[in-house]
Amino acid sequence: MKTVVKRRDPEETFMGVPTWCHHHGSKMRVEEFDKTFRSLRLAGSAARLTIIPWSGDIQKWLVVWEVIQSSSEKAVGSVVFSSDDLRSAFGLSDESTEFSLWLIDLYGGDSARQGKYIRWKEFLNIPCPGTGHDGDPNVSIHIDGEMANAVRSLLGE
Repeated sequence: MKTVVKRRDPEETFMGVPTWCHHHGSKMRVEEFDKTFRSLRLAGSAARLTIIPWSGDIQKWLVVWEVIQSSSEKAVGSVVFSSDDLRSAFGLSDESTEFSLWLIDLYGGDSARQGKYIRWKEFLNIPCPGTGHDGDPNVSIHIDGEMANAVRSLLGE
């Protein structure tokens, strides 16, 4: 069951950024967008995120992230998002599942999905909140208009 909840501001922020979000998120940009193949890649100096259709299902998306910690270390992972998850993660809606409301209660946010993402305003972490420090196995993204528009286009909106 999806629900829109009243957002809760994070209790701790640093210069307006939630402490669970890494500052490298502000370096993320649209690196590649292919409307024909419905793929999007965001990249920055320390992370990369790729979104592609999942097994030909037009309502599911494979989200793959890579966090580069050093020249010899990186963390990688993937998760499958529904179109609703993708829409909420990138700020096109504020829906969350009832089973993920504890994330917003604990960390603050506008929208969350356990094991997939947490977002507050334009600050997004995939797949979960972090410490905001180097070495976290998640990617932080400061969502800008170009990213939101690319996701909207992926979804056919």
